[in-house]
Amino acid sequence: MLGKGGQMAYRTSKETQERKDLKKKHIIDTSIRVFAENGYYATSVKSIVDAAEVSVGTFYFYFKNKEDLFEILYDELSDQFYEALCKYFNNIDVEVDRDLSKAITFLLLVIEKNQSLAKILFIEAVGLNPSFELNRAKVMNKFTDYATFYFEQMYHNKQISVPDTRIAAVAFIGALNNVVMDWLLNNSNHKLTDSVYGLAIYNLQALGICYKEDQVRAGISEILLTM
Repeated sequence: MLGKGGQMAYRTSKETQERKDLKKKHIIDTSIRVFAENGYYATSVKSIVDAAEVSVGTFYFYFKNKEDLFEILYDELSDQFYEALCKYFNNIDVEVDRDLSKAITFLLLVIEKNQSLAKILFIEAVGLNPSFELNRAKVMNKFTDYATFYFEQMYHNKQISVPDTRIAAVAFIGALNNVVMDWLLNNSNHKLTDSVYGLAIYNLQALGICYKEDQVRAGISEILLTM
């Protein structure tokens, strides 16, 4: 039996929407590789549709233009890295030196495993146009706001010693950003996670956190060995 007409219409509509969502995701996933390989300016709509094996008409069904696709991609990627930041900040407990080292290791490892995504987020997204720069500034402010909120809690719990939690958050996010940028720009053969120990010690000292080197190394190893 076909059932009620309304049910059949709903089922068909749902299946159609799922196909559209998969097609859109396929174009976005393909564009990650194309943008990372060619750079933003050298990437054209044609190069994206050729790599994705879809028509130009299909591309414009989902996106207004290349810039529109890139902005959607940027928002999705920044959300992924924001979730990574929140996940391990929320797990900082009594052993602050060990837990903060784990958080930093996790963040750098996520970026290391997603180098193409990171290149888009940290390199290709910079300086595209005033409107996009405003959006990028809002994203960075979101990261800093979260770090400020968490540092406030840590300050009141006497886990850190800083004169200004907002400045501490700006410096923390800035240090992470600059280490990642240096790794991506220099295209060196070393792993991003090779920088974890130095970055962890730097931030622990900057935040006035008493630490033990064996705790720092233990936190780092715990993440590297389990992921």
